[in-house]
Amino acid sequence: MYFSTKNIPELDGLSVRQRQEVIHLAVANLPASKKITLNVVKIACLTPIFLLLANIESWWLLLYLLIVGLCYPMITTPLTLMFIKPLLKEARAEFENNNK
Repeated sequence: MYFSTKNIPELDGLSVRQRQEVIHLAVANLPASKKITLNVVKIACLTPIFLLLANIESWWLLLYLLIVGLCYPMITTPLTLMFIKPLLKEARAEFENNNK
């Protein structure tokens, strides 16, 4: 499981912006069933956290929301990268063809 796009071999030699574009292409090329599955998995991971936050009635809620907001990419990015891993090679080829 990858937590950063720097560690993905298919994206070696690309800048941060280029890696983001390739990932965007790969997500766009995901079949609808896999996109739905990915979003359901994300919701299943995040729902318990927000249910716990719903019970907080003090000003501390703002701090907890800030922490959850900052941690959101650490939860969802590895899931997204796991789902698009098989499509990265063709997404990079498409990216390179578009930028010639």
